[in-house]
Amino acid sequence: MTNKERVLKTLAFEKTDRTPFAVLNGQMWIAARHGLTMAGLLDLPDAGARLLVDAYREIGTEIMTSGCAAAWPMMAVMGGKVDMDALSAEILARPLSSPGEIRGFDVKEVIAGMRADRFYRRTLTQMRRMREIVGDETMIGGGFFGPFTMAAQMVGVEDFLVEMIDGEEEDVRAAVDFAAEIVIAYLEDLIGCGLDLITLPEPVASGDLIRPSDYERFALPADLKVKERLAQSGLPILTHICGRTDRLVPIVAGAGFDVFSVDSIDMVKAQQDAAGRCALFGNLSPTAILVEKTPDEVYEISRALCAEMKPYGGFILAPGCDLSPNVPLENLLAMARAARES
Repeated sequence: MTNKERVLKTLAFEKTDRTPFAVLNGQMWIAARHGLTMAGLLDLPDAGARLLVDAYREIGTEIMTSGCAAAWPMMAVMGGKVDMDALSAEILARPLSSPGEIRGFDVKEVIAGMRADRFYRRTLTQMRRMREIVGDETMIGGGFFGPFTMAAQMVGVEDFLVEMIDGEEEDVRAAVDFAAEIVIAYLEDLIGCGLDLITLPEPVASGDLIRPSDYERFALPADLKVKERLAQSGLPILTHICGRTDRLVPIVAGAGFDVFSVDSIDMVKAQQDAAGRCALFGNLSPTAILVEKTPDEVYEISRALCAEMKPYGGFILAPGCDLSPNVPLENLLAMARAARES
């Protein structure tokens, strides 16, 4: 059974030979191990494709990821300032001071400017080359942020959430809808380069930041717009939300997403709440477990979680969020071993 076959069967709640293991996004971790920034990674002759594939194979992940920095140039196209010569790219100046300013931009012009950006083109090269290297053996996931989180990044998360609570609802919706068009265009380009797992991370929709009702009101409609517009691709969609998401599991499952990447929640209860409607991906803490525990401890925690989830199916062992740069390789290998032996 190939990595891809194992993952697809898991998403369909079909029997597999063992539990799959994956990481949500390892690009920053891999770049840090090699002393590279996002710009440095993308400026490698193959845009970092071989380095990423080799690192993912070393870890043992059954889903590789690409494209995590591509949409940052959109901020610059809109008049913001982004430092790509940083480990994860950094917004130095936001393009918007309030969501309503989005009406001063033409989304088609912004997409065209983003597609002309050098780093954007290098990211598509990275995806294309990774697909050439791995063939159909392993799934490659990719995306940037979901529309809600991308809109928040345009303004600044805190200011955006204040506007959502106390400002003009239509302005917030306009910014999120604008961001959805950016996300759709980017994912269409990645699909054309070999993407076979769509990822829609919405960290700003965390239960630590907003209420489930706000998620349903502002974030979910835009994510569903992306899902519907890309439905013809036939590709599975993973959504990730950080922090407390236990109350969101039934909502996400009911919305028809294929897999929900989760953080600090009770996984068994979450799988019961999902009721076979979507697979779960998670949920070892990247800091409290993967940084602070020993490899033996990580192995035991991973093994126990795999055993707990085995009766339900639809489970991929993974960190609860992106890998921080200081996660030891040995701890990831311990997770992979626990999954192989499950």
